[in-house]
Amino acid sequence: MVDDSQQLTYQTLRQMLAQGETQSVEFKSDITSTGGFAKEVAAMANGGGGFIIIGVGPDGVPVGLSEKARMRARMRVEEVAESILPELRNQARLHAREYVIDSGVILVVSVPDIPEQLKPVRTVDGAIYARRDDRVLRVTSSNLTRPSGRSEKELKIFVAMSFQVDREPALVDYYHAMKRALERSAIKHRIDRVDEVHGDYEVTAKIEEMIASSDIVIADFTLNSPNVYYEAGIARGSKVYTIRTARKDTDIPFDVGTKKFILYANATQLEESLIEPIQRAVIEIEKAARGLPDSVAD
Repeated sequence: MVDDSQQLTYQTLRQMLAQGETQSVEFKSDITSTGGFAKEVAAMANGGGGFIIIGVGPDGVPVGLSEKARMRARMRVEEVAESILPELRNQARLHAREYVIDSGVILVVSVPDIPEQLKPVRTVDGAIYARRDDRVLRVTSSNLTRPSGRSEKELKIFVAMSFQVDREPALVDYYHAMKRALERSAIKHRIDRVDEVHGDYEVTAKIEEMIASSDIVIADFTLNSPNVYYEAGIARGSKVYTIRTARKDTDIPFDVGTKKFILYANATQLEESLIEPIQRAVIEIEKAARGLPDSVAD
């Protein structure tokens, strides 16, 4: 499933090296593992295809491949092609071709844009990867199509949670888990939390302004902090899509407990549990932007 018939001009190749890594171009000095390379190929195939250039440093400067490294790289390209693209056959195949640049040999692997009906491309362990600019991220949703329009812009995420770190130090871990989940969700975003906003302002008015202008609110009810109930109420009144979370030992009042919650035992579980709801929120927000029913999460 590896074809060496596709060819770039040397001028095009040099331009790609000069421009640096992008959504569709990746540099690698070598292929150090088949598993790692499979993730990169799957992410690029799911994201529209592109080129993986092997024998090049992170700055785009060719370092070349030895004969042994070249043979190993070709073998691993073949292994990946057979492991994650076998069923696609003539509809999608990897193209690999060698070039001599500055007296060194580099290998250019062209990754096809997989037809939408055949996505997502998964690695052998069933994982799905997406590419965001020059980063490879693991995602849990099989819906890799970035919604048009609104999702292309930076989404504003407001986090409502307790600030009582002296009472519960794990709150810091929970906040970082939310950040990691957002990164892994492969969306452009900016996180807002009122205690991180500097300046001279009236707190209540600022909170209302920040929530009303947000795309998504993540409200964590751990410790039952009054500010979270207040901020979640503003989000609902402003019809902002809200994702509710709470540690499993949180005593949630009945009138709030009827809403949908993500319950977690630790930061790792919170991170894993948030990824798919975040991706679903983006889809619902886009549906609302097209005039479909309200997307406020209940």
